[in-house]
Amino acid sequence: DQYFGNDVAVLEMDGSFDNIQELVYVESNLGNTNSKFYGEVTQAMLSLADSPGSNNGTGLMQTLAAFAIRELYNKKSAAAKLAATTAAAAA
Repeated sequence: DQYFGNDVAVLEMDGSFDNIQELVYVESNLGNTNSKFYGEVTQAMLSLADSPGSNNGTGLMQTLAAFAIRELYNKKSAAAKLAATTAAAAA
C-alpha cells in the first residue's frame, strides 16, 4: 500500500488475541515502535493482561502510543537538560 507517496504495510485487527503471548509474532513485523528492546511491546501487553482491551487492538494501540509518548518525553527532557547545562556553563 501507499500513504502520502510512501510504501507502507497496513496492520488490521478485527478481533482479539486468543493467546496474548502470540503478540510477539505481530511485534516482529512492526517497525519504529519506540520500544527499547525486542519483545517490550509483548511484555507490556502481558503485564496488563487482565486489563480491559489488553487482548485486542485497543490495548496494542495504547501500548504503542505509550511508547511514542515516552520517546517524546525522553527527547524533550534531554534537550532541556542540555539547554540547562549549556546555560550554566555560559554563566
